[in-house]
Amino acid sequence: MEVPDILKRQTVTQAAVVIAVFSFISKFFGFFREVLVAKYFGATGTTDAFLVALVIPISILGLFSGGFATLVIPYYLEKKSQSAEAARRFVNSAFTVWGTIFLAVSVLIFIFAPACVRIIAYGFTGERFTLAVTLTRYLLVAGLFTVLTGMFTGLFQAEKQFFFPIFITFLGNVALVFSLFFLHRSLGLHSWTVGQLLSASFAFFAMFFVLWWRYKFFHTFSYRQVDWAEIRQFAILLMPLVISGGLSMLNQIVDKTIASGLDAGSIAALNFSARVWNIPLSLLAVPIATAIFPTFSELALNGSARHEYEERLQRTIGVSFYLIIPSTFFLFFLAQPIVRLFFERGAFDAKATYLTALVLQMYLIGLFAHATSPILSRVFYSFKNTRTPVIISATCLVLNIILNIILSKLMGAAGIALATSIVMILSFILYNLFLKKYLVSFSRSLALETAKIIFSAIPIGLICYFSLPYFQKASASTLHGFISLTIKVAAVGLASVIPFFALSHFFKLDSFAFLKSYAISSLKKFARK
Repeated sequence: MEVPDILKRQTVTQAAVVIAVFSFISKFFGFFREVLVAKYFGATGTTDAFLVALVIPISILGLFSGGFATLVIPYYLEKKSQSAEAARRFVNSAFTVWGTIFLAVSVLIFIFAPACVRIIAYGFTGERFTLAVTLTRYLLVAGLFTVLTGMFTGLFQAEKQFFFPIFITFLGNVALVFSLFFLHRSLGLHSWTVGQLLSASFAFFAMFFVLWWRYKFFHTFSYRQVDWAEIRQFAILLMPLVISGGLSMLNQIVDKTIASGLDAGSIAALNFSARVWNIPLSLLAVPIATAIFPTFSELALNGSARHEYEERLQRTIGVSFYLIIPSTFFLFFLAQPIVRLFFERGAFDAKATYLTALVLQMYLIGLFAHATSPILSRVFYSFKNTRTPVIISATCLVLNIILNIILSKLMGAAGIALATSIVMILSFILYNLFLKKYLVSFSRSLALETAKIIFSAIPIGLICYFSLPYFQKASASTLHGFISLTIKVAAVGLASVIPFFALSHFFKLDSFAFLKSYAISSLKKFARK
C-alpha cells in the first residue's frame, strides 16, 4: 500500500520548513484563541484559576512524558538499528508501563487536587481556590492525553515524520477556537474547558491510530511481554531527564506560585506575554531544534562524524541567532502596540496592556537563550548524557527562586519575567561550558557572525523606537481600528527589515546566505512543478 504524502519522511530542511509553516498557521489560531480568552475573560482572577488548573496535570504528568519524548528518539533509533521488531517491542513495552504509571498519577491528582492547588497557588482563596480545584479535576483527561501525545510525537520524529503531528496539533487548536467562539455564551469559562478536552482527545486518538496502522505499534499490551531489563535500563537513563524536566516544570510553577501572591491578573499577564514572545520561538527556533535532533542522534552514534556534527551545530545556532535577534529588537520596542493589537478588547483593558507589555519586554531580554538552550541540551541527549542537563537545571532553579522573590517585590510580575531571562542566559552559558567535552559549540567564526547579526539588527530597534508616536492613539477595539493597527505594525516591520537584509548582505553573513540559497532553490523547485 502506498504511503500517503502526509506520512512520508522529511529531510531536516523540509522538516524545519514544514514545522515553521504549520506552526505559523497553528499560531494564528492559537492567537485567535488567546484573543477570545482575553476578550471573554480578561486578565482576571478567573483566568488565573484556569491557567493554574491547566498547568497542574500537565506539569506533574509531564515530568516523565517530556523526558520520554526526548530520550525515545536516540533509544528507538538504536533499537531499530538492531531490528524493526526490537524497536516495536520496546515501544509497546514502554507505552504499557508508562501509560499505567500516568493513569495512576492522574487518579492521585484527582484525589489530592485541593492540595495541588494550595502548593502551586498559595495566594488563591475563596472562589478562586474552589474554581481552580474544580477545573483541575475537569482538565485531568486533557492533561493525560497531552502527555501521551508528547510520547507519540517523539516516535513520529524518530521516523523523521514531522508533518503529521504538527498538522494534528493544528486541527486541535482549531477545535479549541471553535469551542470558545460558539460555546462561551452558554458555557462561559467551561467553553475553554470543553475546547481543551476536544483538542487533547483528538490529537491522542489520531496519532495513536496512525502509529498502530502505519508503524504497527501498540498491537499488543501485556505485562508478560515486557522486557523488564530493557525497561529498567531505559528508566535509568530517563530518571535524570525526569529530574531535569521536573526542575524546568518547577521553574514554571515557582513563577505562578509567586505571581499568585501578587495583584489579580499577574498570572494572566505572564501567560499572555508568553504567547507573544513564543511566536519567534515556535515559528523559527523550535522547528530548527526539533528537525535537527534525530540527525544529531544519528551522528552521535557514528564517532567518525564528529566534525560534521560540529559544523551542523554551529550552523544551527547561527541560523537561530539570525532569526531570533532581529525578532527580539522588533518585539521589544513595539511591545505595547503588539499587545494592544492582539489582546486589548473586551475585558482586557489598557492597564492589562501596560502590564503585559512590560512583562513581555523583560522576557525578551533572554529570548536568544530560550531559542538556543534547547538545541544545546539536545546535544547532550544525543550522546545519552542526561546528567549534565540536570546539573544545569538544578543550578538555574535555585537562582530562579531567589531572583523571583527579590525581583517580584521590586517589579511585580515583570520581575518574575526578568528573573526568567537572567536564568535562561545563565543556562546558555553553562551549556556552552559543559559542551566542550564533546564539541566546539561557539567557535570564533560563530562569535564574529553573532556580532555582525547584532549590528545588522540595530536599525530594526531604531526604526521601531522612533515609530512609537505613530501608535499613540491606535486602538484595536473595533474592526477598523484592528485593521489600521495591523497595517501600521506591518509597515514598521517591513521598513525595519529592509536595512537588516541590506546589512546582512554587506557583512556577508553565512546565515543570510544559507537562508537565501534555500529560499531560491525552493522557489525554483516550486516553479518546475
